[in-house]
Amino acid sequence: MFDLTATGNPKVNEVHEVPEFAVEDANAQVIPEVIDPETLARSLPAPMVFVDLETTGGNALEDRITEIGVVEVGPHGVEQWSTLLDPAEPIPPFIQQLTGITNEMVRGQPSFETLAQGLAERLHGKLFVAHNARFDYGFLKNEFRRAGIGFQADVLCTVRLSRLLFPSAARHGLDALIARFGLSPLGRHRALADADLLWQFWQKLHTIYAPDLIGQAVQRVTKRSSQPPQLPDEAIDALPDSPGVYLFYGEGDTLLYVGKSVDIRSRVRSHFSSDHQVAKDLRISQEIRRVEARQTLGELGALLLESQLVKQLQPVHNRLLRRASNLYSWQLTAHSDAPQLVSAKAVDFASAEALYGTFTSRASAQSALRALADEHRLCCAQLGLENMAAGRPCFGYQVKRCDGVCVGDVPLAAHTERVREALTTLQLDTWPYDGPIAIEERGAGDRAAEVEYHVIDRWQYLGSVASRDALDALVDSMPAVTGFDPDIYRLLGRRLAASRQGTDLTALNAATVQSPDEAPAPAHRGHTPLVVLALSRPAFRLSPVAPPENIPKKRSTALLRRRQPRPEDPAQFRLPFDPC
Repeated sequence: MFDLTATGNPKVNEVHEVPEFAVEDANAQVIPEVIDPETLARSLPAPMVFVDLETTGGNALEDRITEIGVVEVGPHGVEQWSTLLDPAEPIPPFIQQLTGITNEMVRGQPSFETLAQGLAERLHGKLFVAHNARFDYGFLKNEFRRAGIGFQADVLCTVRLSRLLFPSAARHGLDALIARFGLSPLGRHRALADADLLWQFWQKLHTIYAPDLIGQAVQRVTKRSSQPPQLPDEAIDALPDSPGVYLFYGEGDTLLYVGKSVDIRSRVRSHFSSDHQVAKDLRISQEIRRVEARQTLGELGALLLESQLVKQLQPVHNRLLRRASNLYSWQLTAHSDAPQLVSAKAVDFASAEALYGTFTSRASAQSALRALADEHRLCCAQLGLENMAAGRPCFGYQVKRCDGVCVGDVPLAAHTERVREALTTLQLDTWPYDGPIAIEERGAGDRAAEVEYHVIDRWQYLGSVASRDALDALVDSMPAVTGFDPDIYRLLGRRLAASRQGTDLTALNAATVQSPDEAPAPAHRGHTPLVVLALSRPAFRLSPVAPPENIPKKRSTALLRRRQPRPEDPAQFRLPFDPC
């Protein structure tokens, strides 16, 4: 881990604001107005490389590098190195105009492969610093991979660093840094010149902030090279950048984790690019051996597939999407004064009326109802949450959190009405269709002509198909729906309601997914309602069956061999006192 934190305390010049993580005291360091580059380089606790690339385009998987510029700083001082590369493909005219690098200039220059080993040794073990670092780092990783070399480094993006240290600044591009700090460019859009600008920016920071504050900032924005050593480097690069589900496998092909994303590759990479601030990601990185991707047409399909796979396969590190052994809900019928706790084993949650909330245990259901009671000044004794003798006040009444229905101060009917109002926020909608439905999801971009149908029945996900013919076949073979899936209800309940009523989806105040292991959230990002097709299960029908042939039964040989009974002897039934 690269650490720039030094002893001392931060201090900032008056023209710049102190970042929120900075702390000042009377022993603050004195910040020099001028920095000697060689002295600063040798004072670093670990070496750094400021890197910039010029390329034939913006796609790290398809385009190639035309120029590399490196400013290496460390105990040895400052060294600069650059080279043109033959990309083995034409440079687009607009890039030639931007960079000044033409096809003639790179013709006959070395290929990346011929320089790969020496460059890897030059960069090894040093903090990789670049502007929009994902671009440069991604290109280098792919070029090293083509050359058969695995390359990883801790990565510091100077755009992110500038945003953290100067939050009031509107722009953080290289041109903005040049203007703001008076940097001296040797040129623009050439690799070594731009890498040298980053080194100048680094020097300038040390005339504004103390080293320990800069170290704190670097720690916050550095992307650690934490890709698990057991996982081949190309495993992540080979993943699609499209919607779908990814599966992490460990030793013995044990399924560790199932996740979903609209960009599988980026999401998987994010598991291993953090500073291990998430304990689950750290455990996964220690255990993972391979990764598998299953693409879907869109985000809704990914959410549905993730929920299904987690319940079916029970991954080690998934928790919230697993199927609960039992579900509970509060039911308050029209003729009841207090809600009753009912189980999904006894009540069909998809069709039962007046159900409120889904809970995985009795304790969580009672805790939720108690919270509503505290918020709305309801009587816990009347709700059945406290055992009290008739006519005696509940605990809430004694601390002025109950209006007194338990002692007759408030009519029971009024209290019951307030209970119904309090429970409204938890109310479950019954399945609003006569049978199963198919939700149509269309692709985007180059997959705009494709379509996927997601079949749902009574808040259960039954599968997805890619054509109407396959949809008919799925309907014919659909199993009977059993149980109620609260995750599918949370995912689709409000969206289906909005689609039926023609409501603008922006009016929905639904929660969004905050972490990969949280329960699924509504999958909408725009305002388009769901396209729903009503389906019907096949009617019960008799199949003609040919009558069996009239073949005489054969007697078993065992029966044929059975010994015939002896003739009865009348004497054996005679009693002693009977006359002969």
